[in-house]
Amino acid sequence: MRRYWNLGHDGECKEITGRRKKKHAKPSHSVWRKILILRRKLIRSIEQIRLQIAQLSARIIAQQEQVNARINALQEQVNGLEVGQSSSVLALLRGRLNTRITVVTTAGSVFGTLVAIGEDFIQIAEPNGSIVIIPFRSLLSIA
Repeated sequence: MRRYWNLGHDGECKEITGRRKKKHAKPSHSVWRKILILRRKLIRSIEQIRLQIAQLSARIIAQQEQVNARINALQEQVNGLEVGQSSSVLALLRGRLNTRITVVTTAGSVFGTLVAIGEDFIQIAEPNGSIVIIPFRSLLSIA
């Protein structure tokens, strides 16, 4: 705050008065300019979000391809095991054709004579005369 002599008094008394410096008004932004500034910020934010979405999509696609490749590899291994197991089971059963065997399945045990061997099943004649057809996928053990 500046102080000035007040020379406008009549008389011999001279007072010191304080005057405030005038503040210059800052030019205020118009509402339209503020809207344009907000619009630019919003556009920049949207572009950043689009870029992040594109990066995440590319990452997800790459991960899905890796998972699909792993699934295909495992499926090939399982198919290879099934072929190997069924051929070894067929070789074992061919040696036991027309003999008495006991087969343990997921539903229980079956005792009888091995009558026939199909592509994916066996046929057993039980002592009471009934015929049982058992798919290979149900076999747990053969004795």
